[in-house]
Amino acid sequence: MPLSPNPSRAAARPDRRAALAIAAAALCAATSMPPALAQAQQPTITFGAALSLTGRVSTEGRLVKVGYDIYVDEINKRGGIRVGGRPHRVEIKYYDDQSDAATSVKLYEKLINEDGVKLLLGPYSSGITFAASAVTEKYQLPMVAAHAAATNVYQRGFRHLFATLTPVDQYTGNFVRMAASATPRAQRVALIHENALFPQASIEAAERQAKAAGLDVVYKEAYPTGTKDFAAMIEAMKARNPDALIAAGYTGDMIVLARQTSEQKVPLKMIGFTLGPTLPGFVEALGQRAENILEPVQWTAELPWKDEIFGWTAADYAALCRERLGRECDYHPPQSTAALQVYQRAIEKADSLDPKKVRDALAQTNIMTAYGPVRFNEMGQNIAKGMSVVQLQNGKPVVVFPLEGAKARFIYPMPAR
Repeated sequence: MPLSPNPSRAAARPDRRAALAIAAAALCAATSMPPALAQAQQPTITFGAALSLTGRVSTEGRLVKVGYDIYVDEINKRGGIRVGGRPHRVEIKYYDDQSDAATSVKLYEKLINEDGVKLLLGPYSSGITFAASAVTEKYQLPMVAAHAAATNVYQRGFRHLFATLTPVDQYTGNFVRMAASATPRAQRVALIHENALFPQASIEAAERQAKAAGLDVVYKEAYPTGTKDFAAMIEAMKARNPDALIAAGYTGDMIVLARQTSEQKVPLKMIGFTLGPTLPGFVEALGQRAENILEPVQWTAELPWKDEIFGWTAADYAALCRERLGRECDYHPPQSTAALQVYQRAIEKADSLDPKKVRDALAQTNIMTAYGPVRFNEMGQNIAKGMSVVQLQNGKPVVVFPLEGAKARFIYPMPAR
């Protein structure tokens, strides 16, 4: 007699088949999940920054954002930053401080108290960073500043502020060395600066350095922020018969100063600006009058750095930046990118997003980037790298000092402009 099928087994078969079908459908759905939905489910690390996207220093401020964005795009393409064994996407919450320190302070308060951001990136300029970093210090949250060189920003005993760029003294030190070693020596030096934090600190350093080198400071003057005409100042400087001019201000001011020293036929042997010649619009505005002006730079594409996170050389970074900007890249973007790489290494070392643990890991930073090495002293300044000096030759910036890294001869004395 044939055996009758077991009713419970017969009922179980369709149940098992249904369960397998559901599991397969779930697996298929997971593997075919749209990228945007997958990204939405991935945890996120949010940094915050208020930048000068409009206003007086927006030329520089927009370049700061370019460097931050290059990092975000690249790290997310590679899966993000791993924390606790999980990859985290990176995003940045931006605001526009309109090139104003008081506005920046309000926006960092907003980032912290309304947006809940615990990891902050610096704004542009020493003056704005001086104000904004007081906010992050108050809340004991880390800030990695990429664009504040003035020494007094770091002399307040803050424990949560770190900077990727080199200190302000290095901006003018090479100018003075070049003047002192030139033939004939540029003995008589004129100094001009905007009455703002970074420019003033730069020229104070230049005055100390010039006197230490045995040079004569024959003229020194500050001008108010917003000055549009330097003719009277230049006439007074010309009367002192200087060999060299070292000036510190932001790009728009330096364009006017370069134009008017040429128009008033000041017979200078060398001109060095702490900022301007490599930035957008400088050569275009001045044409031949821009020739042979010097600028200290934190980075050039010719430097031998190789990034330990992305594997980029300085030249690789320059190509990437050129593709994004449609023109050659100055040092502002790689300086920004390095700030986020410093954060990445600290987060990985801490294996945490806790701001205290990240701050402690930041203090131990020792990293090589396409921008150069970064290692902090007890004040949070980067003490691992130096600066080069470029000269505009045929409309292009080329490294002329130090000599061991020079790509062209320093043209001195400069021809009449």
